[in-house]
Amino acid sequence: MRTTVIVTALGPDSHGLLAQVATTIAEQDANIDDVSQTVANGMFTMIMFVSFDQSETTMAQLKEALEATGERIGLQIHVQHENIFRFMHRV
Repeated sequence: MRTTVIVTALGPDSHGLLAQVATTIAEQDANIDDVSQTVANGMFTMIMFVSFDQSETTMAQLKEALEATGERIGLQIHVQHENIFRFMHRV
């Protein structure tokens, strides 16, 4: 079964942040379906739609790996299931 999650990241901008987050996602056998990033006033913000097959990885494994990457590179990274994200942000 294919699962989609929303990955958000926020923190001070520096070189290679997107690459390091993308590498972690690839290492977890997940796919980046869409990404949006912005740098404003020295702050990096990013939203990614990431999908994966639950036979290859789990949301918990992906979340743990991304949180470890975030700690290492100075970003707050959060992972939410797509349904929760959509519900919380509906108008």
